[in-house]
Amino acid sequence: MATDPRKRNGGAASNILLGGEDAMDEDEILDANVQATPIVEGSVELISTIITPSPFAHHVTGPTSSRFRNAMQRISENPTSDTEAWEALITEVLNCYRIVQPKIHNVDAEVQLQLDWMESCFGALLKYFPYSSNQYVAVAQMLFAQSARIGEEEGAAYGSIDRARSERCQRKLENIFSKTLGINMDGSPSDPDDPIGGMCTSNIELWLLYVRTRSRQARREHPGNPEIAREWTSNAYEIAIEAAGFCVNNHVVWKAYLAYAKAQMDNPKQMLHLRSIYQRLVCNPMTGLDQLWQEYEAFERQQSEALAAALVSEFTPKYQHARSVYLERNRVFNIQDLQINAKLASPPPSNEEDEDYTSKLQEDYQYLNLWKTRSAYERTNPERLTQTDLAKRTRQGYKEMACALTHHPEVWHMWCMWEETADASGTKAIAVLETGRQHIPDCTLLAHAQAQLTELHNPQPQECLKVMESFLEVAPSTLGFSLYQQMVRRYKGVKAARDVFAKARRVLVTEVGSKESVKSEGTEGADVKQEDDAGEKRWMVTNRLDPSIGKRNPVKEPSKMEEDSQKLKPGPITWHLYASHATIEHRLNKSPDIAARVYELGLRKHASFLIQPAYVLGYANLLLELQDTVNLRALLTRALTACKELDTSAVTALWDMTLKFESLMSIADPGNVKESIAIERKRRAALMGPEIEDVCNGARVGVGEAATIGAQKSTVAEQLVRTDGYEMSSMIVNGLSRSVEVLNVMGLWGSGAPNSSNRVVNTRTMDDDEVIPGGKSDALYQKRLTFASITSSGGSVETVGENSKILSARERLQASATPQGSAISIAIQQSPDWLRELLLVLPASKSQLRVFHKPSPFAIESALNALRQNKLPAERPQDGKKNGQLSGNKHRLQSGGGESSDEEDSGVSNGGYGFRDRQQARQMKAAQSIKSE
Repeated sequence: MATDPRKRNGGAASNILLGGEDAMDEDEILDANVQATPIVEGSVELISTIITPSPFAHHVTGPTSSRFRNAMQRISENPTSDTEAWEALITEVLNCYRIVQPKIHNVDAEVQLQLDWMESCFGALLKYFPYSSNQYVAVAQMLFAQSARIGEEEGAAYGSIDRARSERCQRKLENIFSKTLGINMDGSPSDPDDPIGGMCTSNIELWLLYVRTRSRQARREHPGNPEIAREWTSNAYEIAIEAAGFCVNNHVVWKAYLAYAKAQMDNPKQMLHLRSIYQRLVCNPMTGLDQLWQEYEAFERQQSEALAAALVSEFTPKYQHARSVYLERNRVFNIQDLQINAKLASPPPSNEEDEDYTSKLQEDYQYLNLWKTRSAYERTNPERLTQTDLAKRTRQGYKEMACALTHHPEVWHMWCMWEETADASGTKAIAVLETGRQHIPDCTLLAHAQAQLTELHNPQPQECLKVMESFLEVAPSTLGFSLYQQMVRRYKGVKAARDVFAKARRVLVTEVGSKESVKSEGTEGADVKQEDDAGEKRWMVTNRLDPSIGKRNPVKEPSKMEEDSQKLKPGPITWHLYASHATIEHRLNKSPDIAARVYELGLRKHASFLIQPAYVLGYANLLLELQDTVNLRALLTRALTACKELDTSAVTALWDMTLKFESLMSIADPGNVKESIAIERKRRAALMGPEIEDVCNGARVGVGEAATIGAQKSTVAEQLVRTDGYEMSSMIVNGLSRSVEVLNVMGLWGSGAPNSSNRVVNTRTMDDDEVIPGGKSDALYQKRLTFASITSSGGSVETVGENSKILSARERLQASATPQGSAISIAIQQSPDWLRELLLVLPASKSQLRVFHKPSPFAIESALNALRQNKLPAERPQDGKKNGQLSGNKHRLQSGGGESSDEEDSGVSNGGYGFRDRQQARQMKAAQSIKSE
């Protein structure tokens, strides 16, 4: 065993970032995220940390040293995403291996150190990309060569070897087969309890290396017994064919199996074996299938012509179907674009500050969609397989998808959903999610999906609690605690659910800007009560009103001792935790007072919750149910003040809630009428204002051309705002529509849908089913109001007949590009009835309108449908000239029987030039006929 390389150079530290020139020269950088570990004798795992410094001299000095150090630096900074740096490092490792390969069996400490370094590079890569099967193939080939003995394949011809190192490399090689292929050397499952098995079973090169290793093992254990070696090798090939005979590049393993079987043609049994191989492979879509079919035909004819005719006729339909599936598969998706077994599974793009973030996101989206298309196509069963074989093929496709997109949670979820449909027990679906969670440990969605499946399929549904508990131990988050609390409430009751809420508040990180200087009262949400004036138990509210709510105070950072005691990686606490717990207390526990205290506690502890409209609305609805008008008004006032700088769409619901509340209060209190009117005015100014509303005609600013007046050349609306003010001007021109909005908010107008007050602005259709609880004139006003809102917001309405509809953008473009009085529209209107509908569907031609260069497929299909649905005239239309005279060009063509084909050698014209002349003459004739009509 070579000495530990980290003890060289006086035991200098090997994990030093490239901070200075000395470090650069010594090349002592490694993976900064993982400290180097000693090489353990007898270990079957690859060395998982890159050994430093590199034992190759050209990595320290020379032209390649800077590139090597740059790759190592990039890997240390971003080991999970910088695939280019990893590929550069592995390329350098393979170049180094080609240099060392002739000396790998030398008992030399320096060579052994170089081999250990190359193994450590692969081990470090596979730690971050555990399903990169091509890298497994490369390191497995190195281990296969190092484990070879004298006289064996890739072994030394003579001399001595390090027997201990050879045995250790053999164990590491077998461990690779166990992890990637899921089998032991004898072909048995490496983990019988694992329902998924190996994840890299689609790699053909890995299977061929397994066959070579198994054949070598047979010769070692049974020397001089070729029958056992032949049997073990054939069984290994059969295992490979069963697992990967249908995968990408499957022709390689089939051809290797054929070559092996042909080399064993010394007895009739081997001939039958070879025939069975041919008959199975011609039924599988693969590259070079035509050549293999021809080989099979020649093989059968060599045996017997009569038997060959019968067998060939039997397998010809199967071969033709496999060939058609192969061609169809290449039309549906490009197998090369999938990069199966070749792409390193990096996480999805996450850094929005990158210049190419959008392009990376688009590339990731297209790559994911390509895999989705492939998996969907395979599920259609194009090869007409049995249900068992189809399940095996589909599962293999999802394995390949997960290997390429390991860090995409939707991939694991798609796979588990399919497994649930294929396996009623849900065992494999749960196993898929467990595997996915190992690679995406912070994904709450996968943990929740696993908990749901466990709850549905496990005889003890309470086991779902253990799933969420294990997730929260690794990556606690607000969503995780909220979902866990719901399950605890379902199975353990009220008190246990409240304990979960209290624990979540202790574990999760408080965001900066929240208040920590709060009394201990009310922290548990169910223990603090006060006596009100009537002597009854009552909750304490913050809306009476703590002036510090809405202000941002610095938060005290937790001490290091507290972090160490938790031993968790907590996420930030959000308003969803409090809102979810309050909903449980209100709706399930029938404790609205406690729910109100929970909402209140959230506002007191976290100032940022006040600018979350959803949280404030939840609290406001609860206060409205409890008829606490004082605190409700204070809450809405403070929330609207805090949300001034938010987007208008975010605070619309708050304004609607405030307006609805004040209008409701005015029903019982005459003195509140003025308050409701004032709220409506404030709402209008906040949501519309002179920047959006044109107080001249009631439309939107910027729609249409506005005339300018006065010396300042301002619009009429701007002048009105200066003279009369926005409120008065808006009330005059849009007063009735504003009244409709108030009625909409109160639920007295229209359909009563949520946010229905914005319907007249955002609607895209004229709703004939709208229920107006007034008279006929009220309903007509609503229709005119809807029409005005659509047109003022940039839309247009086609008012022809009863089927009025809004024109699409393309239709508006065509309408604006083709004026009503143009020659094109006149020609269309003067066309016969049977042709007019066809011309209206097609866009303008290039010669008439240069905007549309080519009709779209949809337009062509619509035109053809219109042509089929309309009856053509019984006879061909006659010439348009009323005097019966023919044009000169048509008179010249009469000798050809009225045909204008250039294919006939009639002597009338010369090729294409004559055709253009005749076409021009026909166009002139058509124009003259239009003018005459």
